[in-house]
Amino acid sequence: MNNKWMKPVTFLLLAGVIGGTGLTVAHTKVAHADAEKGKPFAAAAELKLDKNTYVIDQKSADVNGDKVADTVYLVGVKEKADDIYAADMNIVVQDGKTKAYSKTEMKDLGGYEGELTLLDFTGDHVADAFVKTATGGSGGIYNHVIATFADNKGKVIFGEEENEGIRYEGKFANGFKVEGKGTHLQQPLTLDVQANKELYQMAKLYDKDGKLLKKDDDLSVYSYPFGSLQPIDIDNNGTFELMGEQRIVGLNNTDTVSTLKSIWGFGSEGKWAPWEVEYSTFLLKHPNEAINVTPDANE
Repeated sequence: MNNKWMKPVTFLLLAGVIGGTGLTVAHTKVAHADAEKGKPFAAAAELKLDKNTYVIDQKSADVNGDKVADTVYLVGVKEKADDIYAADMNIVVQDGKTKAYSKTEMKDLGGYEGELTLLDFTGDHVADAFVKTATGGSGGIYNHVIATFADNKGKVIFGEEENEGIRYEGKFANGFKVEGKGTHLQQPLTLDVQANKELYQMAKLYDKDGKLLKKDDDLSVYSYPFGSLQPIDIDNNGTFELMGEQRIVGLNNTDTVSTLKSIWGFGSEGKWAPWEVEYSTFLLKHPNEAINVTPDANE
């Protein structure tokens, strides 16, 4: 979306804000070892992976806790070496001390331009593997995975369910509003959609006074999974959190009615929870950024 036309006003929804920290992603020193990047994965047969498994990305850091740097591979299946899409992605670790391999048991992870980052998200002072890959769909959605390898046992701690972020569901209501609820939110969330009222009138969703004309189930409003998710050490303690952004869409994929921004931390109970959540309200929306609708020809 071209932010030049978006004028959001954000509102804090959840408690637990850590004040005075700022939202700048900290720089970390992680050794790069990308000699195999783009090449067939040499250990594919040993690990019983597809013969067309390639190295998508590669980094080095201690991920098993033995104080020795390990080599971490993001691998995926490609038809040709220069393909930008990879299917059946997996995270594989070669122990820096024993040279033995371990991997996660991820399912159906595929995407474009996969990236691997090694940072500590759990607070045990050992790096974890963070994977980001674009789905390639029109919704601008990215898949994200975080895996730990303590004692050389791969475990996914952030997967498909966590990548949905705040799962918001709502309905259009009278007065150019959307009324709904979201997971992790302590109260219902009402969205003002007056910035798009002219196009909603053209679509015969509302009349000029803001009365809802359609009540079809197809007019539900819902959130997409994360379109952006970035590591951030919000309290500068060496343990990273996640800063994410999601779109809430209305009549169709191009009808963005709000944007959710959130910060997530990994708790001692082994679950991710939001520390901060904000949402945006459009005060003005340029027609080129709005939905394409045409009146019903039969009416």
